[in-house]
Amino acid sequence: MDDQDAGLPSGRLPMPPFGALRAFEAYGRAGGVRRAAEVLGVSHTIVSRHLRALEDWVGTGLIDRATGTLTASGRAYHQDITVALRALSRASVQFMPKDEGPTRVTCVSGMAQAWLAGRLSAFRARYPGQELVLRPLDRLPDFDHDAITADIRYVRQEGLGLLPDDLTILEIARPPMFPVASPAVAAEVTGRIRCAADLMTEGLLTAEDNHEWRNFFVQHQVPTPSFQSSGSLGHASLTLAAARHGQGVALANVYLTYDDLVKGHLVPIFAPDIKYEEITMGAYFLVAPVTHWRRPGFIAFRNWLLQEISAFDRLCASTLHLPHGIRLSPRVVRRGG
Repeated sequence: MDDQDAGLPSGRLPMPPFGALRAFEAYGRAGGVRRAAEVLGVSHTIVSRHLRALEDWVGTGLIDRATGTLTASGRAYHQDITVALRALSRASVQFMPKDEGPTRVTCVSGMAQAWLAGRLSAFRARYPGQELVLRPLDRLPDFDHDAITADIRYVRQEGLGLLPDDLTILEIARPPMFPVASPAVAAEVTGRIRCAADLMTEGLLTAEDNHEWRNFFVQHQVPTPSFQSSGSLGHASLTLAAARHGQGVALANVYLTYDDLVKGHLVPIFAPDIKYEEITMGAYFLVAPVTHWRRPGFIAFRNWLLQEISAFDRLCASTLHLPHGIRLSPRVVRRGG
């Protein structure tokens, strides 16, 4: 149906207020009014007003106020306007001056804090003219809105297909997962267990859910119908902090635990059949829009990052008494476009 068929003056399109569209897109992406307000840099009352105005304009409920989730109509509408707003952004950005500016990298917070932050001085020493900004972030950034160059994300294998199709994804490392605990807890546990199955009776700490522990046991051929953890702490860094304080056994990889292992704050749990080279739950990926991969600053960062990961693998092999390998695998998993 064209404009004249709809009874509209020629050349006019039915269009809700742009501020309301941005507020709704941010709400659906961030998952709440206050988070959307933070994304947009406005007050939450403004976001709420925009959302009500948009629902009035389209004539249907877009948000379930009882749960805070999008309605079926809201999900469909959010998907459509997200595509439209990104297309509008790209159409506009292509005419802007090509001042590259800083290379802005977001990174899943555990790796950012435990591994990457301490190495940034090496990057700056090697590339003194390249400005690099690191921001820990536990969600995939919106590259069109957040002015982010690239992201480093830990993704379970089943979650890889959920990443947007327009992103190029490079797998940079696939570290094995192994159980760790404080020295005192490790001494007690190691004295009790004879095989991986015995770990099920210990205090097992989890981050968000039981998925990784269940995967760990499945890969050791241990049935898990009645497996229960000792409690979820919501984040990998909190789980490892609890393990350091003697509250139980956690699953981790060397990117999150190297300093703790070297200093003796955490100790690996050994049993004859526990595998240290084969048990992986996911991988670290470098993710960015395809156009960003040609930026000189990002090329410098990417090359440096891959070299640092390779050097870290050699460091782990020489300093840790673990039969592990990081499984370096710098390969493009998917090329966006």
